[in-house]
Amino acid sequence: MKTILNKPELVSLLQQQLKDIEILCAEYDNGNKSVVPLIAEKILVIFHNTDHSKALLGQLKLGHLEMYCCSEVYNPKSLTNFIGLLKLGHKAEKGWSYSARLEISEFKKVSQENWWNNKKVIIDSDGIAFTRGKIVKSLAGAEHLPLNTSGWTVKDAEGNKSTINPIPETMRQIAFELLESFRNVDVDKESKLHNKD
Repeated sequence: MKTILNKPELVSLLQQQLKDIEILCAEYDNGNKSVVPLIAEKILVIFHNTDHSKALLGQLKLGHLEMYCCSEVYNPKSLTNFIGLLKLGHKAEKGWSYSARLEISEFKKVSQENWWNNKKVIIDSDGIAFTRGKIVKSLAGAEHLPLNTSGWTVKDAEGNKSTINPIPETMRQIAFELLESFRNVDVDKESKLHNKD
């Protein structure tokens, strides 16, 4: 039997999902990389519609709210892979690695559809494009989308190649954008869902 929640319950559920994402991000930032799929699962509940359930944003009729996006613009003429949400840096003790930007200054607002399904945030060396939705669904296990990270290689000064996986840091950046997008939003007031008594 399908459970139908009223507006206050849905608002509370969305607020709890956002709080849980924030807690999981803090764990990730403290070195617990195993929380990445849990972050994805929480985001999936907020954004993803299935045949059996409707996303929280859809249930609350919050589709009009724009999302913060800090992805760089993809240049199709580029001969290298594209990692639009991250920065690549080198540390002597760790070598090359990707890291989330976690900065508000570079944000622009985009529609939820653009943010979730249309905006390509990664294009690997094999030319495979990834959206936020594709990454989140794969990490949460909602869809079988094998994320082939073999295309993400860097060369050191001696020409040695190594593969670095941008997916965990990309997930962290997606969560950051989501949390910042809702940070000062009164979900109850913004929701177009009417209370049913």
